[in-house]
Amino acid sequence: MHISKSLWLGLSLPLFICVATLYQAVLGNAPSMRGSQSSQHALIESPLASPRGVNTKTDVHVFHPRPVKIGDAGSYSPPDFSNYTSTQDKKQAFYRYLLPKIHMANQEVMLERKWLNALSQNLVQGIYPSDEELQALDRIEKRYAIKQKAAISTHERLKAMLARADIVPASLVIAQAAKESGWGTSRFAREGNNYFGIWCFTTGCGLTPSRRDNDRSHEVATFDSVEEGIRYYIRTINSHFAYASLRDMRANARKQDTQVFGDTLATGLISYSERGMLYVNEIRSMIQHNQLNRFTRIYSA
Repeated sequence: MHISKSLWLGLSLPLFICVATLYQAVLGNAPSMRGSQSSQHALIESPLASPRGVNTKTDVHVFHPRPVKIGDAGSYSPPDFSNYTSTQDKKQAFYRYLLPKIHMANQEVMLERKWLNALSQNLVQGIYPSDEELQALDRIEKRYAIKQKAAISTHERLKAMLARADIVPASLVIAQAAKESGWGTSRFAREGNNYFGIWCFTTGCGLTPSRRDNDRSHEVATFDSVEEGIRYYIRTINSHFAYASLRDMRANARKQDTQVFGDTLATGLISYSERGMLYVNEIRSMIQHNQLNRFTRIYSA
């Protein structure tokens, strides 16, 4: 029987498509036991790509910064900003000197935050922290003065840590450093590397204020370097109970994916000075008058 060329093509094309589809299903798309959800080895990771349906762990190494501590100012001294006769020149030199140090301190915090975020992402996929990772979480809780609670989920633990392990905007750091140190000219800045008026309460831990009341025993802390003083300040903001409202504002901004600026967070500093809201308003005014929000950097984590 003679079959026309057009009829032959009409009959063979569907047959070819069926065969090709079956071939692809068998060799290309058929799930292997390794990629199956029911496989005992479903979480084994392929060196190239993960099998379909398998959760992959975000692998980030934990970062533990060196301790922040009060030190000895004898080996280092900052520039003497009192040598500047022009106020504008002094401010610009102050910014140039402190901003890189503030950035480094914030980057250090972001390394901690990056690891915590990785654990949170893993948890969403049902991948729980290992024993080693749980021990690292214990260290971070202690570092940020978080009181451990017996009946609390890992998710809640991570949420509490992420609220603390976060940056302090450079605008706020600069404003407080300028306010507390007289733009770097105070005795405590020059002799103690302390730009933030941080107190300590152990004899010999710092410099004795010349105008200290007789009924007080505090000293103004000294640090090995200005960098160490900045790290100590940021850790204090991130861990002390007095600044919980500041951290809440920052966490809410993160949740809403909005930028938070120093003059906004300054309202959380009401306990930083005995002058309370007067002090807060002065910090906010300094930020706005000097346009310090221009130094705000966006950190991703």
